Amino acid sequence: MKTLKILILVSFLLLSFSAYAENKFIKEDKGDVEQVITSFVKNVDSRNADELSKTVLPTASIVTINDLTKNLDNFSASQFVNLVKNGQKGGWQRNVHVSSVEFDGNTAVAQVAITDSRLKESGYFTLVKDNGSWKIAGQVTTLQLNK
Repeated sequence: MKTLKILILVSFLLLSFSAYAENKFIKEDKGDVEQVITSFVKNVDSRNADELSKTVLPTASIVTINDLTKNLDNFSASQFVNLVKNGQKGGWQRNVHVSSVEFDGNTAVAQVAITDSRLKESGYFTLVKDNGSWKIAGQVTTLQLNK
């Protein structure tokens, strides 16, 4: 009976430590994901194409549904980075708010709002953990007036 109690206690302690460790890593990963998204947006805003390219996978897709022009923009990562580099995208200052991040192993989906005084871009970023670093694999957002 005493052995059973010790076994139960040890099992409880191991489960508690495991839950604590998992929660700690999720919090750290959440911060890392938020940092990558913020860095992506700030590098677009400052037109820093070199740093921007470090936040996205080469195979990433950047999709924006523009409610103002009724266009759907769909760019590969390299196309988007080149648009930023050539001054065709970016050059403004926006605020980034990550409202939620959900994890499934080495993938994450974040709900994001990017705003300035006139416009709001809201939607989702999909990220993957690539060699220990989070990278953006895709972005799908809607651009509209900030009401």
